Amino acid sequence: MTSGIHCEYPTASSGPRGMSFPHKISLRGVIPLVALGIICPPAISIGAAPAEQQSPQTQARSSRFRVIRIVCGSKGVTHGAEFEMQDVRTVFHVPDDHQIIVYFEWEGPPGAHHAVGTWRSPDGKVALTSDFDLTSDGTRYTGTWRLSIPESIAIGLWALEAQIDDQPAGTQTFEIMRSETGGSAPPPIPTAAQIYQWAAAASVFVTSLDQDGEVITSGLGFFVDKGMVLTAFQVIDGASSVRVELADGSNATVANLVGWNRRQDWAILKMDSAKVQPLIRAQPNSWKIGEVGYVLTSQGQGSRTIQTVNISGLQGTAPSTQRLNISTGGSIGAPLLDGYGHVIGILGGGVPGFGSQRMGTWALYLDPGATGLATIAGPTALPLASIPEVATSQQPTTLADLGAQGVLIRPLVRNPQVAEGTLCEDFQKLHGVAIEPVRPDRNFSKKLGTLALVVIWAPTARIKSMARLRIYDEDNHAVEQTAPSKLELQPHVTMFSAWKVPLTSLPPGTYRIDLLLDDEPQWREFFRVIG
Repeated sequence: MTSGIHCEYPTASSGPRGMSFPHKISLRGVIPLVALGIICPPAISIGAAPAEQQSPQTQARSSRFRVIRIVCGSKGVTHGAEFEMQDVRTVFHVPDDHQIIVYFEWEGPPGAHHAVGTWRSPDGKVALTSDFDLTSDGTRYTGTWRLSIPESIAIGLWALEAQIDDQPAGTQTFEIMRSETGGSAPPPIPTAAQIYQWAAAASVFVTSLDQDGEVITSGLGFFVDKGMVLTAFQVIDGASSVRVELADGSNATVANLVGWNRRQDWAILKMDSAKVQPLIRAQPNSWKIGEVGYVLTSQGQGSRTIQTVNISGLQGTAPSTQRLNISTGGSIGAPLLDGYGHVIGILGGGVPGFGSQRMGTWALYLDPGATGLATIAGPTALPLASIPEVATSQQPTTLADLGAQGVLIRPLVRNPQVAEGTLCEDFQKLHGVAIEPVRPDRNFSKKLGTLALVVIWAPTARIKSMARLRIYDEDNHAVEQTAPSKLELQPHVTMFSAWKVPLTSLPPGTYRIDLLLDDEPQWREFFRVIG
Protein backbone atom coordinates (compact mmCIF):
# COMPACT_ATOMS: atom_id res chain seq x y z
CA MET A 1 0.00 0.00 0.00
CA THR A 2 1.30 3.41 -0.85
CA SER A 3 0.44 6.59 0.92
CA GLY A 4 -0.35 9.90 -0.67
CA ILE A 5 -0.25 13.53 0.34
CA HIS A 6 -3.71 14.76 1.26
CA CYS A 7 -4.62 18.41 1.79
CA GLU A 8 -7.98 20.08 2.41
CA TYR A 9 -8.74 23.79 2.31
CA PRO A 10 -12.35 24.82 3.02
CA THR A 11 -13.56 28.04 1.47
CA ALA A 12 -16.83 29.91 1.12
CA SER A 13 -16.32 30.55 -2.59
CA SER A 14 -19.42 30.31 -4.74
CA GLY A 15 -18.33 27.33 -6.79
CA PRO A 16 -15.56 25.55 -8.69
CA ARG A 17 -13.60 27.09 -11.46
CA GLY A 18 -13.57 25.29 -14.81
CA MET A 19 -10.27 23.67 -15.67
CA SER A 20 -9.23 21.94 -18.87
CA PHE A 21 -6.34 19.88 -20.04
CA PRO A 22 -5.18 18.61 -23.43
CA HIS A 23 -6.56 15.34 -24.76
CA LYS A 24 -3.79 14.03 -27.00
CA ILE A 25 -4.95 12.04 -29.99
CA SER A 26 -2.69 10.93 -32.81
CA LEU A 27 -4.45 10.18 -36.08
CA ARG A 28 -3.65 7.31 -38.36
CA GLY A 29 -4.93 7.25 -41.89
CA VAL A 30 -4.29 5.52 -45.15
CA ILE A 31 -2.61 7.26 -48.04
CA PRO A 32 -4.11 5.24 -50.89
CA LEU A 33 -2.65 4.71 -54.31
CA VAL A 34 -3.99 6.73 -57.21
CA ALA A 35 -6.72 6.76 -59.99
CA LEU A 36 -8.46 7.97 -63.30
CA GLY A 37 -11.50 9.97 -64.60
CA ILE A 38 -14.23 11.63 -66.65
CA ILE A 39 -16.47 14.37 -65.33
CA CYS A 40 -20.03 15.27 -64.59
CA PRO A 41 -21.13 18.86 -64.00
CA PRO A 42 -20.77 19.80 -60.35
CA ALA A 43 -23.76 20.72 -58.21
CA ILE A 44 -24.53 21.85 -54.72
CA SER A 45 -25.42 18.82 -52.65
CA ILE A 46 -26.53 17.68 -49.24
CA GLY A 47 -23.96 16.60 -46.66
CA ALA A 48 -23.32 13.05 -45.62
CA ALA A 49 -20.82 11.00 -43.67
CA PRO A 50 -17.21 12.28 -43.54
CA ALA A 51 -14.79 10.79 -45.99
CA GLU A 52 -12.15 8.41 -45.02
CA GLN A 53 -9.51 8.15 -47.65
CA GLN A 54 -7.32 11.04 -46.55
CA SER A 55 -4.32 10.82 -44.33
CA PRO A 56 -3.90 13.39 -41.55
CA GLN A 57 -1.25 15.10 -43.67
CA THR A 58 -3.58 15.32 -46.69
CA GLN A 59 -6.43 16.60 -44.54
CA ALA A 60 -4.21 19.32 -43.10
CA ARG A 61 -3.21 20.52 -46.57
CA SER A 62 -6.84 20.57 -47.81
CA SER A 63 -8.28 22.84 -45.19
CA ARG A 64 -10.24 24.91 -47.74
CA PHE A 65 -12.16 21.89 -49.05
CA ARG A 66 -13.27 19.10 -46.74
CA VAL A 67 -14.47 15.78 -48.15
CA ILE A 68 -17.95 14.94 -46.93
CA ARG A 69 -18.48 11.69 -48.83
CA ILE A 70 -16.97 9.52 -51.56
CA VAL A 71 -19.05 6.76 -53.18
CA CYS A 72 -17.83 4.29 -55.81
CA GLY A 73 -19.89 2.02 -58.07
CA SER A 74 -20.84 1.23 -61.66
CA LYS A 75 -24.44 2.45 -61.89
CA GLY A 76 -26.03 5.68 -60.72
CA VAL A 77 -28.80 8.17 -61.45
CA THR A 78 -29.10 11.91 -60.91
CA HIS A 79 -32.15 13.39 -59.19
CA GLY A 80 -31.91 17.15 -59.59
CA ALA A 81 -28.80 18.18 -57.67
CA GLU A 82 -28.48 14.78 -55.96
CA PHE A 83 -26.69 11.68 -57.26
CA GLU A 84 -27.71 8.17 -56.18
CA MET A 85 -25.24 5.31 -56.57
CA GLN A 86 -27.26 2.17 -57.26
CA ASP A 87 -24.54 -0.44 -56.60
CA VAL A 88 -21.99 0.83 -54.08
CA ARG A 89 -18.80 -1.20 -54.35
CA THR A 90 -15.05 -0.96 -54.92
CA VAL A 91 -14.34 -4.22 -56.79
CA PHE A 92 -15.03 -4.41 -60.54
CA HIS A 93 -14.70 -7.30 -62.97
CA VAL A 94 -13.52 -7.50 -66.59
CA PRO A 95 -15.39 -8.06 -68.87
CA ASP A 96 -18.59 -7.99 -66.79
CA ASP A 97 -18.39 -4.32 -65.76
CA HIS A 98 -18.12 -1.52 -68.30
CA GLN A 99 -17.56 1.62 -66.24
CA ILE A 100 -16.55 2.93 -62.84
CA ILE A 101 -18.24 5.96 -61.28
CA VAL A 102 -16.69 7.89 -58.40
CA TYR A 103 -18.90 10.52 -56.77
CA PHE A 104 -17.53 13.19 -54.42
CA GLU A 105 -19.21 15.60 -52.04
CA TRP A 106 -17.20 18.47 -50.54
CA GLU A 107 -17.65 21.38 -48.19
CA GLY A 108 -15.73 24.53 -49.09
CA PRO A 109 -15.81 28.30 -49.52
CA PRO A 110 -18.38 29.82 -51.90
CA GLY A 111 -17.28 31.02 -55.31
CA ALA A 112 -15.61 29.65 -58.42
CA HIS A 113 -13.14 26.77 -58.13
CA HIS A 114 -11.41 24.29 -60.42
CA ALA A 115 -11.41 20.51 -59.88
CA VAL A 116 -8.98 18.01 -61.41
CA GLY A 117 -9.23 14.21 -61.26
CA THR A 118 -6.14 12.06 -61.75
CA TRP A 119 -6.59 8.34 -62.35
CA ARG A 120 -3.58 6.15 -61.58
CA SER A 121 -3.06 2.59 -62.71
CA PRO A 122 -1.73 -0.20 -60.46
CA ASP A 123 1.86 0.75 -61.30
CA GLY A 124 1.26 4.25 -59.93
CA LYS A 125 1.48 5.98 -63.31
CA VAL A 126 -1.03 8.60 -64.44
CA ALA A 127 -3.46 6.94 -66.86
CA LEU A 128 -5.86 9.84 -67.39
CA THR A 129 -6.73 13.29 -66.06
CA SER A 130 -9.86 15.38 -66.47
CA ASP A 131 -11.06 18.64 -65.02
CA PHE A 132 -14.12 20.84 -64.57
CA ASP A 133 -15.18 24.07 -62.88
CA LEU A 134 -17.11 24.29 -59.62
CA THR A 135 -19.24 27.32 -58.84
CA SER A 136 -21.62 27.81 -55.93
CA ASP A 137 -22.99 30.53 -53.67
CA GLY A 138 -23.13 27.94 -50.88
CA THR A 139 -20.57 25.74 -49.20
CA ARG A 140 -21.48 22.28 -50.58
CA TYR A 141 -20.20 20.92 -53.90
CA THR A 142 -20.43 17.65 -55.83
CA GLY A 143 -18.43 16.13 -58.65
CA THR A 144 -18.64 12.86 -60.56
CA TRP A 145 -15.92 11.10 -62.56
CA ARG A 146 -16.52 8.12 -64.85
CA LEU A 147 -13.99 5.67 -66.25
CA SER A 148 -14.70 3.25 -69.07
CA ILE A 149 -13.35 -0.28 -68.56
CA PRO A 150 -11.98 -1.84 -71.75
CA GLU A 151 -11.01 -5.53 -71.70
CA SER A 152 -7.37 -4.50 -72.06
CA ILE A 153 -7.34 -2.39 -68.85
CA ALA A 154 -4.60 -3.14 -66.32
CA ILE A 155 -5.69 -5.49 -63.54
CA GLY A 156 -5.03 -4.44 -59.95
CA LEU A 157 -5.57 -1.61 -57.49
CA TRP A 158 -6.44 1.77 -59.05
CA ALA A 159 -7.14 5.12 -57.45
CA LEU A 160 -8.75 8.44 -58.30
CA GLU A 161 -7.09 11.49 -56.76
CA ALA A 162 -9.14 14.69 -56.63
CA GLN A 163 -7.72 18.21 -56.35
CA ILE A 164 -9.56 21.51 -56.05
CA ASP A 165 -7.62 24.71 -56.66
CA ASP A 166 -4.40 22.62 -56.62
CA GLN A 167 -5.15 21.30 -53.11
CA PRO A 168 -5.81 17.61 -52.30
CA ALA A 169 -9.55 16.97 -52.12
CA GLY A 170 -9.86 13.25 -51.46
CA THR A 171 -8.80 9.89 -52.91
CA GLN A 172 -10.85 6.78 -53.72
CA THR A 173 -9.18 3.40 -54.33
CA PHE A 174 -10.82 0.51 -56.15
CA GLU A 175 -9.81 -2.85 -57.56
CA ILE A 176 -10.21 -4.15 -61.11
CA MET A 177 -10.18 -7.95 -61.37
CA ARG A 178 -10.58 -10.38 -64.23
CA SER A 179 -13.76 -12.40 -63.91
CA GLU A 180 -13.21 -16.04 -62.94
CA THR A 181 -16.58 -17.00 -64.41
CA GLY A 182 -15.53 -16.46 -68.04
CA GLY A 183 -17.81 -13.47 -68.49
CA SER A 184 -20.81 -14.62 -66.47
CA ALA A 185 -22.38 -12.01 -64.26
CA PRO A 186 -21.05 -11.77 -60.67
CA PRO A 187 -23.42 -12.46 -57.76
CA PRO A 188 -26.05 -9.74 -57.41
CA ILE A 189 -25.13 -7.04 -54.94
CA PRO A 190 -27.91 -6.11 -52.50
CA THR A 191 -29.06 -2.53 -52.30
CA ALA A 192 -28.43 -0.37 -49.26
CA ALA A 193 -32.16 -0.62 -48.52
CA GLN A 194 -31.97 -4.42 -48.40
CA ILE A 195 -28.89 -4.36 -46.17
CA TYR A 196 -30.64 -1.91 -43.85
CA GLN A 197 -33.65 -4.23 -43.52
CA TRP A 198 -31.45 -7.19 -42.54
CA ALA A 199 -29.31 -5.19 -40.12
CA ALA A 200 -32.22 -3.37 -38.49
CA ALA A 201 -34.15 -6.61 -37.93
CA ALA A 202 -31.12 -8.30 -36.30
CA SER A 203 -30.02 -5.32 -34.19
CA VAL A 204 -31.08 -4.61 -30.60
CA PHE A 205 -30.81 -1.79 -28.10
CA VAL A 206 -28.79 -2.75 -25.02
CA THR A 207 -29.25 -0.79 -21.79
CA SER A 208 -27.20 -1.64 -18.70
CA LEU A 209 -28.91 -1.27 -15.31
CA ASP A 210 -27.55 -1.10 -11.76
CA GLN A 211 -28.85 -3.14 -8.82
CA ASP A 212 -31.71 -0.65 -8.34
CA GLY A 213 -32.77 -0.81 -11.99
CA GLU A 214 -31.31 2.62 -12.79
CA VAL A 215 -29.71 3.18 -16.19
CA ILE A 216 -25.91 3.17 -16.33
CA THR A 217 -25.28 3.41 -20.07
CA SER A 218 -26.57 2.06 -23.39
CA GLY A 219 -25.55 1.05 -26.89
CA LEU A 220 -26.43 -1.32 -29.71
CA GLY A 221 -25.95 -5.04 -30.23
CA PHE A 222 -26.94 -7.58 -32.86
CA PHE A 223 -27.74 -11.28 -33.20
CA VAL A 224 -24.60 -12.99 -34.42
CA ASP A 225 -25.95 -16.51 -33.85
CA LYS A 226 -29.29 -17.96 -32.79
CA GLY A 227 -29.98 -16.74 -29.27
CA MET A 228 -26.61 -14.90 -29.12
CA VAL A 229 -26.42 -11.10 -28.98
CA LEU A 230 -23.02 -9.52 -29.58
CA THR A 231 -22.39 -6.08 -28.09
CA ALA A 232 -19.43 -4.04 -26.85
CA PHE A 233 -18.13 -4.94 -23.39
CA GLN A 234 -18.19 -1.26 -22.42
CA VAL A 235 -21.98 -1.25 -22.95
CA ILE A 236 -22.56 -3.90 -20.25
CA ASP A 237 -19.66 -3.05 -17.93
CA GLY A 238 -20.80 -2.35 -14.38
CA ALA A 239 -24.30 -3.73 -14.98
CA SER A 240 -26.30 -5.87 -12.58
CA SER A 241 -28.71 -6.67 -15.41
CA VAL A 242 -29.19 -5.69 -19.05
CA ARG A 243 -32.37 -4.71 -20.86
CA VAL A 244 -32.44 -5.81 -24.51
CA GLU A 245 -35.02 -4.27 -26.86
CA LEU A 246 -35.71 -6.03 -30.16
CA ALA A 247 -36.56 -4.41 -33.47
CA ASP A 248 -40.27 -5.18 -32.98
CA GLY A 249 -40.30 -3.16 -29.73
CA SER A 250 -40.44 -6.14 -27.36
CA ASN A 251 -37.81 -6.30 -24.63
CA ALA A 252 -36.39 -8.67 -22.07
CA THR A 253 -34.08 -8.45 -19.08
CA VAL A 254 -30.88 -10.45 -19.53
CA ALA A 255 -28.31 -11.34 -16.88
CA ASN A 256 -26.30 -14.12 -18.57
CA LEU A 257 -23.16 -13.94 -20.71
CA VAL A 258 -21.56 -16.78 -22.65
CA GLY A 259 -18.38 -14.92 -23.60
CA TRP A 260 -16.58 -11.64 -23.09
CA ASN A 261 -13.25 -9.88 -23.47
CA ARG A 262 -12.60 -6.53 -21.82
CA ARG A 263 -9.50 -5.61 -23.83
CA GLN A 264 -11.02 -6.52 -27.17
CA ASP A 265 -14.27 -4.85 -26.05
CA TRP A 266 -16.91 -7.47 -26.80
CA ALA A 267 -19.52 -9.44 -24.86
CA ILE A 268 -22.04 -12.08 -25.95
CA LEU A 269 -25.40 -12.14 -24.18
CA LYS A 270 -27.55 -15.26 -24.17
CA MET A 271 -31.12 -14.43 -25.11
CA ASP A 272 -33.80 -16.79 -26.37
CA SER A 273 -35.32 -15.31 -29.52
CA ALA A 274 -35.79 -17.90 -32.24
CA LYS A 275 -37.75 -15.50 -34.43
CA VAL A 276 -34.76 -13.21 -35.11
CA GLN A 277 -32.52 -14.12 -38.04
CA PRO A 278 -28.84 -13.57 -37.16
CA LEU A 279 -26.62 -11.58 -39.48
CA ILE A 280 -24.30 -13.55 -41.74
CA ARG A 281 -20.61 -13.52 -40.86
CA ALA A 282 -18.24 -12.32 -43.57
CA GLN A 283 -15.35 -14.59 -44.44
CA PRO A 284 -12.23 -13.77 -42.36
CA ASN A 285 -10.04 -11.15 -44.03
CA SER A 286 -12.50 -10.81 -46.92
CA TRP A 287 -12.38 -7.01 -46.64
CA LYS A 288 -9.77 -4.69 -48.12
CA ILE A 289 -8.56 -1.23 -47.14
CA GLY A 290 -10.51 1.32 -49.18
CA GLU A 291 -13.63 -0.80 -49.57
CA VAL A 292 -17.10 0.54 -48.88
CA GLY A 293 -19.19 -0.80 -46.01
CA TYR A 294 -22.13 0.13 -43.80
CA VAL A 295 -22.72 0.81 -40.12
CA LEU A 296 -25.84 1.27 -38.05
CA THR A 297 -26.36 4.22 -35.78
CA SER A 298 -29.19 5.47 -33.61
CA GLN A 299 -30.43 8.79 -32.32
CA GLY A 300 -32.43 7.06 -29.59
CA GLN A 301 -36.14 6.35 -29.18
CA GLY A 302 -35.89 3.15 -31.18
CA SER A 303 -34.43 4.75 -34.30
CA ARG A 304 -32.01 2.93 -36.58
CA THR A 305 -30.23 4.51 -39.52
CA ILE A 306 -27.63 3.17 -41.94
CA GLN A 307 -24.50 5.02 -43.02
CA THR A 308 -22.02 4.36 -45.80
CA VAL A 309 -18.41 4.16 -44.61
CA ASN A 310 -15.02 3.28 -46.00
CA ILE A 311 -12.54 0.98 -44.31
CA SER A 312 -9.68 3.45 -44.15
CA GLY A 313 -6.91 1.65 -42.30
CA LEU A 314 -5.73 -0.68 -39.57
CA GLN A 315 -4.75 0.00 -35.99
CA GLY A 316 -2.75 -2.33 -33.81
CA THR A 317 0.07 -4.74 -34.44
CA ALA A 318 -0.99 -8.01 -32.79
CA PRO A 319 -3.76 -9.88 -34.68
CA SER A 320 -5.73 -10.34 -31.45
CA THR A 321 -5.89 -6.58 -30.86
CA GLN A 322 -6.03 -5.30 -34.43
CA ARG A 323 -8.90 -2.96 -35.27
CA LEU A 324 -10.27 -1.44 -38.44
CA ASN A 325 -10.37 2.32 -38.83
CA ILE A 326 -13.55 3.50 -40.53
CA SER A 327 -14.43 6.86 -41.99
CA THR A 328 -17.35 7.68 -39.72
CA GLY A 329 -18.77 6.23 -36.55
CA GLY A 330 -21.98 4.45 -35.75
CA SER A 331 -23.34 3.51 -32.35
CA ILE A 332 -21.14 1.54 -29.96
CA GLY A 333 -21.89 -2.18 -30.32
CA ALA A 334 -23.30 -1.83 -33.84
CA PRO A 335 -22.25 -4.12 -36.70
CA LEU A 336 -19.86 -3.11 -39.46
CA LEU A 337 -21.17 -4.67 -42.68
CA ASP A 338 -19.60 -5.25 -46.08
CA GLY A 339 -21.24 -4.50 -49.43
CA TYR A 340 -23.19 -7.77 -49.24
CA GLY A 341 -24.59 -7.09 -45.77
CA HIS A 342 -22.28 -9.60 -44.07
CA VAL A 343 -20.77 -8.72 -40.69
CA ILE A 344 -17.12 -7.66 -40.82
CA GLY A 345 -16.83 -6.45 -37.23
CA ILE A 346 -18.33 -4.65 -34.24
CA LEU A 347 -17.93 -0.98 -33.41
CA GLY A 348 -16.13 -0.15 -30.19
CA GLY A 349 -12.75 -0.92 -28.74
CA GLY A 350 -11.35 2.48 -27.95
CA VAL A 351 -13.66 5.05 -29.44
CA PRO A 352 -12.44 8.28 -27.79
CA GLY A 353 -14.79 10.09 -25.48
CA PHE A 354 -17.27 7.24 -25.11
CA GLY A 355 -18.63 6.81 -21.62
CA SER A 356 -21.44 7.75 -19.33
CA GLN A 357 -21.83 9.85 -16.24
CA ARG A 358 -21.86 6.66 -14.17
CA MET A 359 -18.84 4.99 -15.78
CA GLY A 360 -16.52 7.87 -16.69
CA THR A 361 -14.88 8.61 -20.01
CA TRP A 362 -13.17 5.60 -21.54
CA ALA A 363 -9.46 5.89 -22.12
CA LEU A 364 -7.93 5.60 -25.54
CA TYR A 365 -6.52 2.12 -25.78
CA LEU A 366 -2.81 1.45 -25.80
CA ASP A 367 -1.53 -0.79 -28.57
CA PRO A 368 0.14 -3.66 -26.65
CA GLY A 369 2.57 -4.21 -29.51
CA ALA A 370 3.80 -0.63 -29.67
CA THR A 371 6.90 0.73 -27.99
CA GLY A 372 5.32 4.06 -27.18
CA LEU A 373 1.89 5.65 -27.05
CA ALA A 374 -0.51 4.54 -29.74
CA THR A 375 -3.85 6.30 -29.92
CA ILE A 376 -6.64 5.58 -32.35
CA ALA A 377 -7.59 7.52 -35.45
CA GLY A 378 -11.30 8.03 -35.13
CA PRO A 379 -13.96 5.30 -35.06
CA THR A 380 -12.82 1.67 -34.98
CA ALA A 381 -14.29 -1.79 -35.31
CA LEU A 382 -13.00 -5.11 -34.02
CA PRO A 383 -12.92 -7.72 -36.83
CA LEU A 384 -15.44 -10.45 -36.15
CA ALA A 385 -12.78 -13.05 -36.91
CA SER A 386 -11.09 -12.03 -33.62
CA ILE A 387 -14.15 -13.18 -31.64
CA PRO A 388 -14.49 -16.95 -31.07
CA GLU A 389 -17.76 -18.60 -32.02
CA VAL A 390 -19.71 -19.67 -28.93
CA ALA A 391 -21.71 -22.88 -28.73
CA THR A 392 -25.34 -22.43 -27.77
CA SER A 393 -24.90 -25.19 -25.17
CA GLN A 394 -22.11 -23.35 -23.35
CA GLN A 395 -22.84 -22.73 -19.69
CA PRO A 396 -23.54 -19.00 -19.17
CA THR A 397 -22.07 -16.78 -16.47
CA THR A 398 -24.21 -14.24 -14.65
CA LEU A 399 -23.42 -10.55 -14.41
CA ALA A 400 -23.66 -10.90 -10.64
CA ASP A 401 -20.87 -13.50 -10.69
CA LEU A 402 -18.68 -11.26 -12.85
CA GLY A 403 -19.29 -8.35 -10.51
CA ALA A 404 -18.36 -10.44 -7.46
CA GLN A 405 -15.18 -11.61 -9.21
CA GLY A 406 -14.14 -8.02 -9.90
CA VAL A 407 -14.45 -8.40 -13.69
CA LEU A 408 -16.89 -5.48 -13.97
CA ILE A 409 -16.13 -1.89 -13.06
CA ARG A 410 -18.37 -0.55 -10.32
CA PRO A 411 -20.46 2.39 -11.56
CA LEU A 412 -20.11 5.73 -9.82
CA VAL A 413 -22.68 6.60 -7.18
CA ARG A 414 -25.78 8.32 -8.55
CA ASN A 415 -25.18 11.53 -6.60
CA PRO A 416 -21.42 12.10 -6.41
CA GLN A 417 -20.09 14.87 -4.19
CA VAL A 418 -17.25 15.79 -6.57
CA ALA A 419 -17.71 18.81 -8.80
CA GLU A 420 -14.44 18.41 -10.68
CA GLY A 421 -11.21 16.43 -10.61
CA THR A 422 -7.99 17.12 -12.51
CA LEU A 423 -4.99 14.86 -13.00
CA CYS A 424 -1.75 16.81 -13.17
CA GLU A 425 1.97 16.69 -12.50
CA ASP A 426 1.79 18.84 -9.37
CA PHE A 427 -0.41 21.35 -7.51
CA GLN A 428 -0.07 24.58 -5.61
CA LYS A 429 -2.07 26.53 -3.03
CA LEU A 430 -3.73 29.77 -4.08
CA HIS A 431 -4.27 32.49 -1.46
CA GLY A 432 -4.33 29.86 1.26
CA VAL A 433 -7.81 28.56 0.45
CA ALA A 434 -7.75 26.92 -2.97
CA ILE A 435 -5.53 24.40 -4.78
CA GLU A 436 -4.59 24.79 -8.44
CA PRO A 437 -3.39 21.97 -10.71
CA VAL A 438 0.05 22.41 -12.26
CA ARG A 439 0.55 21.03 -15.78
CA PRO A 440 -2.70 19.04 -16.16
CA ASP A 441 -2.32 15.91 -18.27
CA ARG A 442 -3.35 12.27 -18.63
CA ASN A 443 0.02 10.96 -19.82
CA PHE A 444 2.70 10.62 -17.12
CA SER A 445 6.30 9.51 -17.40
CA LYS A 446 7.66 7.08 -14.82
CA LYS A 447 10.62 9.48 -14.54
CA LEU A 448 8.25 12.01 -12.97
CA GLY A 449 7.86 9.68 -9.99
CA THR A 450 4.32 10.74 -9.03
CA LEU A 451 1.09 12.02 -10.45
CA ALA A 452 -1.18 14.47 -8.65
CA LEU A 453 -4.93 14.81 -8.36
CA VAL A 454 -6.80 17.98 -7.42
CA VAL A 455 -10.47 17.59 -6.50
CA ILE A 456 -13.12 20.27 -6.00
CA TRP A 457 -15.95 19.12 -3.74
CA ALA A 458 -19.50 20.46 -3.99
CA PRO A 459 -21.30 18.53 -1.24
CA THR A 460 -25.05 18.52 -0.91
CA ALA A 461 -25.05 17.07 2.61
CA ARG A 462 -22.89 16.86 5.72
CA ILE A 463 -20.49 13.97 5.20
CA LYS A 464 -17.92 12.35 7.46
CA SER A 465 -16.04 9.70 5.57
CA MET A 466 -12.72 8.09 4.77
CA ALA A 467 -11.31 9.09 1.38
CA ARG A 468 -8.73 7.22 -0.65
CA LEU A 469 -7.52 6.77 -4.23
CA ARG A 470 -7.31 3.38 -5.90
CA ILE A 471 -5.61 2.62 -9.23
CA TYR A 472 -6.70 -0.22 -11.53
CA ASP A 473 -5.04 -1.74 -14.57
CA GLU A 474 -6.73 -2.52 -17.90
CA ASP A 475 -8.09 -5.80 -16.51
CA ASN A 476 -9.77 -3.99 -13.59
CA HIS A 477 -7.26 -5.31 -11.06
CA ALA A 478 -6.41 -2.93 -8.20
CA VAL A 479 -2.66 -2.26 -8.36
CA GLU A 480 -2.14 0.75 -6.07
CA GLN A 481 -4.04 2.70 -3.44
CA THR A 482 -3.39 5.47 -0.97
CA ALA A 483 -3.89 5.22 2.77
CA PRO A 484 -7.38 6.31 3.86
CA SER A 485 -7.72 9.83 5.24
CA LYS A 486 -10.54 11.47 7.15
CA LEU A 487 -12.74 13.87 5.23
CA GLU A 488 -15.49 16.18 6.51
CA LEU A 489 -17.74 17.98 4.03
CA GLN A 490 -20.30 20.67 4.77
CA PRO A 491 -23.36 21.14 2.55
CA HIS A 492 -22.97 23.90 -0.08
CA VAL A 493 -19.41 24.68 1.03
CA THR A 494 -16.80 24.22 -1.69
CA MET A 495 -13.68 22.36 -0.60
CA PHE A 496 -10.41 21.37 -2.24
CA SER A 497 -8.43 18.16 -1.80
CA ALA A 498 -5.17 17.07 -3.36
CA TRP A 499 -3.12 13.88 -3.47
CA LYS A 500 0.16 12.69 -4.87
CA VAL A 501 0.46 9.05 -5.92
CA PRO A 502 3.74 7.21 -6.69
CA LEU A 503 4.16 5.85 -10.23
CA THR A 504 7.41 3.96 -9.84
CA SER A 505 5.78 0.55 -9.33
CA LEU A 506 3.46 0.87 -12.36
CA PRO A 507 4.68 -0.55 -15.69
CA PRO A 508 3.84 1.42 -18.84
CA GLY A 509 0.19 1.02 -19.76
CA THR A 510 -3.32 2.41 -19.39
CA TYR A 511 -4.83 2.78 -15.90
CA ARG A 512 -7.95 3.98 -14.16
CA ILE A 513 -7.96 5.98 -10.94
CA ASP A 514 -11.02 6.04 -8.66
CA LEU A 515 -11.71 8.41 -5.79
CA LEU A 516 -13.57 6.51 -3.07
CA LEU A 517 -15.57 7.62 -0.05
CA ASP A 518 -16.03 4.66 2.28
CA ASP A 519 -15.22 2.42 -0.69
CA GLU A 520 -17.94 3.94 -2.90
CA PRO A 521 -16.56 5.44 -6.17
CA GLN A 522 -17.30 9.17 -6.43
CA TRP A 523 -15.08 10.14 -9.38
CA ARG A 524 -12.79 8.44 -11.91
CA GLU A 525 -10.46 9.13 -14.77
CA PHE A 526 -8.17 7.20 -17.10
CA PHE A 527 -4.48 7.91 -17.64
CA ARG A 528 -1.34 6.44 -19.12
CA VAL A 529 2.07 5.70 -17.69
CA ILE A 530 4.85 5.88 -20.26
CA GLY A 531 8.48 4.87 -19.89
